Amino acid sequence: MKRLFPILFVAAFLMNGCAGLAPILEMIATPTPIPQDSPTPQPTVTLFPTADLFATLTPTPVTFTPTATPLVPDQTEAATPFPTPTFKPPSTVAGDSFFTPVNKGFLTILLSGGAVYWNSGPCSPRSIKITAFVSDIIHTDYVLLFMRPREKSDTMLLGDWSSVEMIPGTNGNFTYEVGARNIRKYYWFIQAWVEYQLVAYDKDGVELFRSQVYDKTLSLIMCRPINP
Repeated sequence: MKRLFPILFVAAFLMNGCAGLAPILEMIATPTPIPQDSPTPQPTVTLFPTADLFATLTPTPVTFTPTATPLVPDQTEAATPFPTPTFKPPSTVAGDSFFTPVNKGFLTILLSGGAVYWNSGPCSPRSIKITAFVSDIIHTDYVLLFMRPREKSDTMLLGDWSSVEMIPGTNGNFTYEVGARNIRKYYWFIQAWVEYQLVAYDKDGVELFRSQVYDKTLSLIMCRPINP
């Protein structure tokens, strides 16, 4: 019994000692890290570049080759697309006759007057009607009327040929109302003869026949206004 008591005393001491050492052991023990919440990933934001409101634009040079444009339009008269008639000796018919000689292919050529006036004033007529009858009605497709002026006082003053297509009618007749506007550069002439010739063609443009050149049956006259 005496031996048991010291043993119990030692055991009790040890147990109390361990209980007292518990707080100390807790203090020196390695602390367990407190778990932390992982941060939630934030979305990536892409920023647009900021425009420089005060930036100065640098002009880009443009290279071009200018095209020269004439200031004055081309006033050259277009060439007549029809063939130029062949000049033949002048007619001997009197200038005041409205009936021209009959040529091969043309039965007759009629003029409604002997003069055409131009410029302002009371003169008339301002146009005359030319009528031609052909003998070959079947093959004649069209007839061209060629004209040019020649000054009466100076026969060296001669205009260029101009041509018009006559209007077909019935029974092989072709007509055209001729005015000063149909004569090239009529405004150069004061008292002139209008030389003219008629040429007939088939549908392929092949010449069939032509009249002689009449040089003294039609006049081109500048009208002079009456002064008040």
